[in-house]
Amino acid sequence: MQDPVFFPKPRKFQPLAGVVDTCKLSDMAALSDLAVPGRFESAEAYRLEISPARFSLEVGGDAAIAYAWSHLQQWREHAPNAVPAGILEDAPAFDRRGFMLDISRGKVPTREGLARWVRLLAAFRFNELQLYTEHTFAYRDHPDVWRESSPVTPEDILWLQDLCADHGITLVPNQNSFGHFERWIKHPAYRRFAESPDGFVTPWGEQRSCGSVLKPDPASLELVCGLLDELLPLFNAPRVNIGCDETFELGQGASKARCAQEGHAAVYTGFVRKIMDHVRERHGKRPEFWGDILNSHPEQLRNLPAEATALEWGYEDGHPFDAHLKTYAASGLDFLVCPGSSSWRSFGGRSDNMLANIRQAAEQGLARGAKGLLLTDWGDCGHLQQEPVTWPALALTGLCAWNPGTASLSDAMRWCDREAFGGMSGCTQHWLDLGRVSEHTGIRPTNSSVLFKCFLGQAPADLTAAGLHQAREFLQALPEAADEREAWQQTRRNLELSLQLALHEPLTGLTETKREHARLWRRYNREGGLAESLGNYPKS
Repeated sequence: MQDPVFFPKPRKFQPLAGVVDTCKLSDMAALSDLAVPGRFESAEAYRLEISPARFSLEVGGDAAIAYAWSHLQQWREHAPNAVPAGILEDAPAFDRRGFMLDISRGKVPTREGLARWVRLLAAFRFNELQLYTEHTFAYRDHPDVWRESSPVTPEDILWLQDLCADHGITLVPNQNSFGHFERWIKHPAYRRFAESPDGFVTPWGEQRSCGSVLKPDPASLELVCGLLDELLPLFNAPRVNIGCDETFELGQGASKARCAQEGHAAVYTGFVRKIMDHVRERHGKRPEFWGDILNSHPEQLRNLPAEATALEWGYEDGHPFDAHLKTYAASGLDFLVCPGSSSWRSFGGRSDNMLANIRQAAEQGLARGAKGLLLTDWGDCGHLQQEPVTWPALALTGLCAWNPGTASLSDAMRWCDREAFGGMSGCTQHWLDLGRVSEHTGIRPTNSSVLFKCFLGQAPADLTAAGLHQAREFLQALPEAADEREAWQQTRRNLELSLQLALHEPLTGLTETKREHARLWRRYNREGGLAESLGNYPKS
């Protein structure tokens, strides 16, 4: 009899002689009745033995039962009542396996949309979910900020938290608390909190017309702490992501003199420390923060509380995870490694960059002692990408976070077809191919696809007509996708529209493409953000 095929591959599978009747195991509850405590380091570890002599399940904790059940279902897939005997032992490489979904750059999922994400995360063995929030929570005293965004409500959080718990997932609060406050500062009532209310210059020389960073003073601290005081009591999770990334204009405005005297890093760290102390002392939660600012100032890490967790994010193939993680390890702080889905600022994603970025993050994170892996999925520039673009990244991350040593692309594709595309073989390959269309131009910009840049009217000067024609030939040669066909066709239309713009061809199908974009948006996402997203389309 053929050996079972497992996703993910277990750490150990030892075939034994004979077959075993498992018809009595009709559901997970029946398997749970067999579970006994085992001696494992991880609460998610398990040892499942199915043999003529013995049928047993040893677990590190209750969380392991669902994973053992998933492997048992795969074990019996081809012979439900005559399972080939064997011993399966497994445990995750990372205790924390998280997904962060951006709900602040356009799409705020409906409850149906959130439930779909939760089901997918559970299938790929994630155990944490974060909803990246800037302005899209319905804070009681700040309706002007969230009114047009169709925000998440306290009732949504409580509902989602229960749903996540049913799927073995912890819902972790996430509220950016220093940078990325532009959607607050643009309102007159909040200009007084801004470091540079009239704008600033980015590190790459771009002039921004509105500030995005809070000035690090008592009034801003009171604002942030008030938001967290309203948000955090809704959550059972023992930690909170306070963000604090990309504080680009710190020192360009209100804190200029102070930064000149004390140093930018000291001013930054002092404000972040006060937020951390508040969530620790008032709410008993461990603070997590994006580590980009202090990567250049590692001496400041010692000025943060020992309970803080650094989030090392990097979204490009070749990101220096190892060097940064080495610094965090030396500081004594816990840290997570945070790759990206490469879905944003694209239509079909950036497939090869995504595959390399996730694998490197997992391997280097494991080598340096990261406590977990957090896959990020952003919505920059109107969240124009379709949700299935991210699903192959979920599957690969699920494999890499569980057992990086055996994670293969072929297994990720088969697992994604099985769990995300309803068992339709080849769907994942189709989506990965869409994510390679832009690469056929010969240009691979950072943090975007070249055809997305063309769509926004930002075509690189070195982009050639020959490269664009190669991309079109590759796109036109792709076969029809078998599942998620509407999202697939919408992605293809947007790529074709980008090619028309780049080649200065007459636009065709623009009205229908925008109408379909709106229809697909509304299927799983709320109305807020849609008008802004559609505003990114070229004028007819």
